[in-house]
Amino acid sequence: MRNNVSIAVVILVTCGTIVFGSEESVPVFSGPQQGEKLPALKVTLAYGKEANQTIDLVERAAGRPSLLVIVNGSNRPAARLTRSLMNFADMHSESLFAGVAYLDNDHSAAIKQLQQAVSWWQVAPPVGISVDGAEGPGSYGLNSNVNVTVLVANKGIVIRNFAVIQPAETDAIEILRDVVSLVGGRAPGNSEVLFLSAPTHKPSTAGWHVAPQDVQLRRLICTALFARDAGAARSAAAAVEDYVGDDQKRQTALAHVAAILQERRTRVRNQPIVKHVQQWKKKYENQTPAP
Repeated sequence: MRNNVSIAVVILVTCGTIVFGSEESVPVFSGPQQGEKLPALKVTLAYGKEANQTIDLVERAAGRPSLLVIVNGSNRPAARLTRSLMNFADMHSESLFAGVAYLDNDHSAAIKQLQQAVSWWQVAPPVGISVDGAEGPGSYGLNSNVNVTVLVANKGIVIRNFAVIQPAETDAIEILRDVVSLVGGRAPGNSEVLFLSAPTHKPSTAGWHVAPQDVQLRRLICTALFARDAGAARSAAAAVEDYVGDDQKRQTALAHVAAILQERRTRVRNQPIVKHVQQWKKKYENQTPAP
């Protein structure tokens, strides 16, 4: 990844500034604070049917509960946190708007960078390059020492501001508690955010596994990872298997899930669902890869 690239992901919901990954005792501020109105955040989209079109993420949110993330510096930890947040948001798209703003002074190079780094940054919510360069909109007051600025907002007003200096995907746990306070549901735990941090896209030549783009399968896997006893795990696993059925594409996707959940960084350990994950891998690992 290029060192001169900045990424901005803004999460809109509603509430103060929380600093992650800082050893400093002094407050760190980046972006609009609690109670402030969200200014315009215009980006040129990198993916999808609207690729290369310029939109205002705040205008697109239209006052809905929103999750916006601003990342200042492209790196693996920032990408993983972004994927955890955006893949969760994709599962709640009916009640939550989410978007990613990528900051770079070289607009054309940044678009190319995003499109080449498909496994890092392509998610279902809008991903775009800020039209305001590497500093972002002046009205946002972004801190260049903060790697990721996350804003949770509702009705265009900031509810919570997270200034993440050293990002990790597990930072998503606290952030998403504020999100679900607006849209309902359950905030994910550690295993779930690690699973949600896995890429859902990859280059055609890559040999590694991808998490499902299928939102319903992703929901069912998160429920299975949340299971706290053997009975809950059996019920959750049965729901996964019923959904997959004889559909080869879904079977292939589940094989990828099982592989991801046994990889070193995302491995599920000492949880009731473990034996079912092992069974999925054994049963489906020889399926023809999904297109």
